[in-house]
Amino acid sequence: MTERVRWEDLLKEVESLRRLHGDAICDAEKCREFNRKMSDLLMELEEMEQFRLADRVMDAISVCSPKTGSHCDNSERMKGMLERLNERVKEKLDEPGP
Repeated sequence: MTERVRWEDLLKEVESLRRLHGDAICDAEKCREFNRKMSDLLMELEEMEQFRLADRVMDAISVCSPKTGSHCDNSERMKGMLERLNERVKEKLDEPGP
């Protein structure tokens, strides 16, 4: 897999997480799924040695606390974090390759 394809896949994954987060705001099961997928993204970024992006994902995970039967208290904050993460991944994708 080329570096560019890997970044394209990451961008798709982040965009999918953004959609899932929108669905998960009032659904505890989807919220837990979102949290698991964010953890998977964290591991993938660490494997790629993209530690600054991994730190951003780790910060987002620390904000996410799935609750049963109540609205997410941090939904707007998480939405902003995901938007910034999306922009960072796009920037990496646009960087010239080796």
